[in-house]
Amino acid sequence: MTETHPETEAAEHQQRVRTGIVLGLVSAVGYSGANLALRDVAIPNDIGWAIWVTANKAWPAAIVGWVLVGMRARRGLPALPPKSALLPLILMGLLMQYGGNLAFQYSLSVSGLAIAVPLCFSTLIATGAWLGRAILGDPLTPRTLASVAVLMIAIVFLSNGAEHATSAIHGEASPAKIAAGILAACLSGCSYGSSGVIIRRYVTGTLSVPTTLVVLSSTGVVVMGVHSLFATGLDRMTSTTADEWTSIVAAGVLNAIAFFAVAEALKRMPVTFVNILNTSQNAMCAAAGVLLFAEPLSTPLIVGCSLTMVGLLIVDSGRKK
Repeated sequence: MTETHPETEAAEHQQRVRTGIVLGLVSAVGYSGANLALRDVAIPNDIGWAIWVTANKAWPAAIVGWVLVGMRARRGLPALPPKSALLPLILMGLLMQYGGNLAFQYSLSVSGLAIAVPLCFSTLIATGAWLGRAILGDPLTPRTLASVAVLMIAIVFLSNGAEHATSAIHGEASPAKIAAGILAACLSGCSYGSSGVIIRRYVTGTLSVPTTLVVLSSTGVVVMGVHSLFATGLDRMTSTTADEWTSIVAAGVLNAIAFFAVAEALKRMPVTFVNILNTSQNAMCAAAGVLLFAEPLSTPLIVGCSLTMVGLLIVDSGRKK
């Protein structure tokens, strides 16, 4: 029986955390780039187009997933999930696609990058912290709880800033449209937070990252693709311009890189820390929204983004001394 020294265990844990931090930052940069591309093709009041974009964004991740699954099969390793895990993964894939990706794409078309991304991540972190504790038994230290509390306050400020963003995009800011943008962003955050917990449960258990993610991404390609036939129509689908395809493909490739990176990070670190690490997207997307898409730089936006960065700085990483 091999004896494990505390110093060795601590060193291995710190190495996992450092690798997880790098992967988390890679995912944050990848998702930020994907969000910029998605914002570029966001069309207000066109849910059919949002479904079409969401369906095509899933292709690169599905292709990478199937290639990795095929490589595992050739090496004699478990490739596809067992039947007992298939249905839960498909259901989670539907939640990610409709509650996460589609709701987020809609929120981009209503509220813009600077509002949608911080709202999404604030609710994502709160959902991930609660479910991570309830389902996975992840620790909630005082610093992590303080971080979640700060992010909840940030939601209030960002919601107040949604009126300015909606007015800039639509030329009007009806209460219903403002509420729709806020609710869509929060729904996407809750869906992503729930999915992150389930992904961590599977990839730290019996399934590999490719085995888990190939089902999630393939569900998006098949289900959202069929849905877009009815919601978008062949005429609109075939009239997609070259510039639109460039943005959609770029979003899909960057999303695939970020998707696999965040899944690998979830193997190494608690859900809440990975999620909060990803909130570095807030600053990048808020700046891009203002500089590239002329979204308004309001006081609630500045305060809300500042609070999300404070929440990132005070979270407990879980390092062992």
